[in-house]
Amino acid sequence: MNVKRFVGKNAREAMAQARAACGENAVVLSNRPVPGGVEILAMAGDDVTAAAPARPAPAARAKARDDDAKPMSTLSFQDFVRERQRQDALTGQQEPAQPAATPQAAAPARRDPPVQPARFAREMLTEALAESAAGAPAAAPAAESQRAVAAPVRESGEDVMNELRSLRSTLTRQLSNLTWFDSVRRSPAQTRLLRLLIGNGFSPGLARRLVERLPDDVADGQAETWLASMLAHNLRCATDDPIQERGGVFALVGPTGVGKTTTTAKIAANFALKHGAASVGLITVDTYRMAASDQLRAFGRILGIPVHTARDSASLQDLLQLFAGKKLVLVDTVGVGQRDRRLPELFAALPAQRLQRLLVLNAACQGETLEEVAQAYSAGPGTRCVLSKLDEAARCGGAVDVAIRHQLVIEGIANGQRVPEDWHAARPQLLAHKALMQQAGRFNPDDDELGLLLTMPPALSAGGQGAARA
Repeated sequence: MNVKRFVGKNAREAMAQARAACGENAVVLSNRPVPGGVEILAMAGDDVTAAAPARPAPAARAKARDDDAKPMSTLSFQDFVRERQRQDALTGQQEPAQPAATPQAAAPARRDPPVQPARFAREMLTEALAESAAGAPAAAPAAESQRAVAAPVRESGEDVMNELRSLRSTLTRQLSNLTWFDSVRRSPAQTRLLRLLIGNGFSPGLARRLVERLPDDVADGQAETWLASMLAHNLRCATDDPIQERGGVFALVGPTGVGKTTTTAKIAANFALKHGAASVGLITVDTYRMAASDQLRAFGRILGIPVHTARDSASLQDLLQLFAGKKLVLVDTVGVGQRDRRLPELFAALPAQRLQRLLVLNAACQGETLEEVAQAYSAGPGTRCVLSKLDEAARCGGAVDVAIRHQLVIEGIANGQRVPEDWHAARPQLLAHKALMQQAGRFNPDDDELGLLLTMPPALSAGGQGAARA
């Protein structure tokens, strides 16, 4: 026999190779999937006829028919098996033993003559079997791979949609801001007020809300006066019940270098002039800086007020209990920056039920820095504060802006190093006038730069969000 092997990408291609090599009457012996395609073993039809074994003798065919025609018992399957075993045993005793045939010799005897079907049906059946055998093992991995690919595609599609929504929202806000600024530029009074507020350090958000409320009937020359009255109306100052009159227990807190110790001495000196030195108690907990407590003690000796040092929370509680009869008790704390990790430790050491916080804000700092300080020290509506170093500030609009948006209560302002001359009561009209004293400089925006400031992304101008009272 001349058996040939053909390999193709699929069964149809392999069959085409077999027909080309063995003729139209090629007989396919086997087919199986292999890496890269399908393998077919085939031979010519003439070789199959020549290699076919001789037909068995008539006697052998009759014996085979007799064996196949043995009646099957109607009993159970086990009884049928026992009956066949017994008959086979009796037959083996009657007939002599035959030598066992080799597998090579027995194989042709058991092989039936091949029946050659129609060519078209044979080709279609072979191709279908080969394709099904090749595709079945890969079906499950293919489905898993499709699901694995579909998941990232779906996630990436959702990310793209989220980005598109964010971009659309940003563009909408930008166009709205541009439209608003274009309408404001048509009003000389509003444009002038915007430039005045931004040039003095106010946040764009608060400046926009103030300008939007400018009445239409206000004359151009009265726009600045109206703006100053609006700022004064929204500032909360302790004019009716200042700390110099009512007293209390206060801890002066704030970052380093804002003037807490000097402010403590100024408040104590003004209160001692009205109520006597015996009504004032001074405590310092600033044991971190070198000679920090000596500075307050020097002020205390001038004022005739003893200064006590609290080195831990327990000693601070004892001193507060000792000064329970004092009308005013001031605690000078250690300066802790708004980004310092020790800030929670400072809050934990100050008993909130025994004293109030008096936040000291440096008016010469940037508005962004003051915003961080207010947030770090949890300054909210009703929190009392002091604006220090007002004389060093080129513009104090940032401090006024933070006070308005956080609704802080301003106890007083300090504008120098002299004790107690440089301590003044907080007056809204004075602060509003000081906040609008614009000076020509490099940091004052022109009309084009003003448009950029007012149309910046909301994430950058979020510090200016805050409502002004009408």
